[in-house]
Amino acid sequence: MDIGKGLNFSKLRKDLTGIFTGIQGFWISIGTIFLILLILLFVFIFPLSNQYAKTYKSLDDLTVPLENYALRVKNIYNDKWITAKKLEADLYEKELEKCKTFLKEKDNRLEAVFLIKDPIKGLVKIEDEALWKNEYVKRVSELLTKLEAKNITLGEGALPFHNWGSDIPTWDAISPVQKKFWILEAFINIVLNNTGITKLEKITFRESSFTYDHSLAKLYTVIPIIIKVELQADRIKFLLHEILKSDIPFVIEGINILSTDKPFSSSSSTENEDSLPKDIGNHLPNPIINVTLDVYVIDYTA
Repeated sequence: MDIGKGLNFSKLRKDLTGIFTGIQGFWISIGTIFLILLILLFVFIFPLSNQYAKTYKSLDDLTVPLENYALRVKNIYNDKWITAKKLEADLYEKELEKCKTFLKEKDNRLEAVFLIKDPIKGLVKIEDEALWKNEYVKRVSELLTKLEAKNITLGEGALPFHNWGSDIPTWDAISPVQKKFWILEAFINIVLNNTGITKLEKITFRESSFTYDHSLAKLYTVIPIIIKVELQADRIKFLLHEILKSDIPFVIEGINILSTDKPFSSSSSTENEDSLPKDIGNHLPNPIINVTLDVYVIDYTA
């Protein structure tokens, strides 16, 4: 009885309540942590594990054919395969050389310098600047005479031949003028070849091309030109054909055609009358049209 009286129930109850409260807080903390881990598992870890599993499967799917290929590869590079590849490389080199030869032949016409006849050596390249200038003036005069003989009218400043005056040019100055001469000569020969041109209005060398891709400069550059002529309407296709088949590599970028009030008079070109097409049934006049050609000449560097 003395023992029971000696116990302090109030204090004991407080102690037990503190213990149970501490245990309850502990389990609440444990539950909260578990809940957080569960959320992380489903929100982050589970999707990542699925992604890693898919990645692993993809790598495994890739590894299998690679391993199979590695097992077979020793049988691929046999003597027959090596011989075939060598033949393929030789064929490629031959075709490449053909292309280089073609480009070189095309460019030779543009890179050439005037030749004169030597009593001993025959035709030789002019190496003296003064002789080159004399030959240039002579050839320009010959071309103008041919145009006059064919009754081809020239516009003011139609042909941009260089006038050296009393100066003797240097070879650095001669090179671009020589190329332009070959271009002008080639087109004049086209004009003279019954293309139906009645007037050579103007040829102008432009600064830049409309369509040239400058990334190709290692292979070729271009010399752009604007050509303006008057010609018989039914000869336009023939003119374009003659330009494209020239030894000088012309490329036509654009063409503009305008009508005129001028009919073609056959009496103005009796020499070409028989070779030009006629509309016998309707006897319609053959109109004269103005044609402007945007052209460039390929200047190969390869």
